[in-house]
Parts: sequence; structure tokens; C-alpha cells
Amino acid sequence: MKKLVTWTILAVLLSVAGTSTATSDVPFVSVSASPDELDLGAANFFAGVHEVRGAMTVDVEANCWHGPVYLSITPLKRPGGGLIEPADIFVRAPKMGQYVSLKKPVVVVPTSVGPRKVVLDFKVHAGVDNPAGHYTGVVTLTIVPPV
Repeated sequence: MKKLVTWTILAVLLSVAGTSTATSDVPFVSVSASPDELDLGAANFFAGVHEVRGAMTVDVEANCWHGPVYLSITPLKRPGGGLIEPADIFVRAPKMGQYVSLKKPVVVVPTSVGPRKVVLDFKVHAGVDNPAGHYTGVVTLTIVPPV
């Protein structure tokens, strides 16, 4: 009987110790985007503007305060020639109201507490000097500490 009581007390102590250091008490922030590759589609370049609604979803998982999430993009380049500058690429999040140029990084998720999911729309202004083809670039999401 003494062994049973000892093992029971030990089991209770271990379970209490395990709950006091639970990982949910440790602050964390994780930012991801989907899809993995942003497809801005094909544009009628003579019209000059191409809009893609719901092109990207930014998902912030957090159990604490987190700072704003900035989105930036490199110039879109086409093998064999052709370039679309970030100043000609625009982004809009639901609370932004209007499109904002990506000439400089843009806040797409404001400072907040806990998880957030934001769907982004994009607009590309391309001219006749941008030949049709596959353009590539890099989209970067950066989260900064809250102030």
C-alpha cells in the first residue's frame, strides 16, 4: 500500500509540475502567407491596370501583443527583358480602404493582440513597355516589435 501511495503522490507532483511550465505561457508570434507563390495573373497591358482580389492571405498566429506586419516587394523581372517596379504594384487590406503603392514597405496587419487573418488585394500598373511573359520577384513579410 505504501508503494501505491508513493507512486500516486509522485504522479500528482509530476502532473502539477508539467502544467506550471506549459508552453501556452510562453509568448509566441508566427507569420505566414498563402499561397506560397503569389500569382498576379495576366494583364491586358494596353488597359494599364490589372487587379487581383484575394490574391494573398496573411495569417498571424500569436498569444501576445505583436507589432505591425509590413509587406514589401522587389521589382518584377522578366527573363529577356521587362521590369515592373514596386511603385507600380499596389496592395489593399480590408481596413486600408484604398490601394497603397509598394514603393516602400506597407503595413498590412496593424499592431494587435492575438491571432489575425488578413486577405490582401493587389493591383499592377503595367505599360506597353512591359512585354507579356512570366515575371518573378520576391514578396517579404516583416513583423516588428510592438511600440
